[in-house]
Amino acid sequence: MPNEKVKELTRRKFLHGAGTSLAGLALAGSVGLLLPGCTKQATPAPVAAPDPVIGVPQWPLSYVKLDPAAAEKKAYDAYMKDG
Repeated sequence: MPNEKVKELTRRKFLHGAGTSLAGLALAGSVGLLLPGCTKQATPAPVAAPDPVIGVPQWPLSYVKLDPAAAEKKAYDAYMKDG
């Protein structure tokens, strides 16, 4: 047993191993994100445009000055009601 070498783990070796492991995990994760795009998939159905009758505001929006006391009361009441 006196001829047996003891492996010493220094801080530098530990940090190097941890960094290498994290880089490998990041690379493996990014490859997993890229590969699904290589398969042939059905194209998604187009999404219907929103109905313009709903009342979408027109640009530019008009500016309305708010009463601070009324806004404070409205916010307080909404918080107490919905949490």
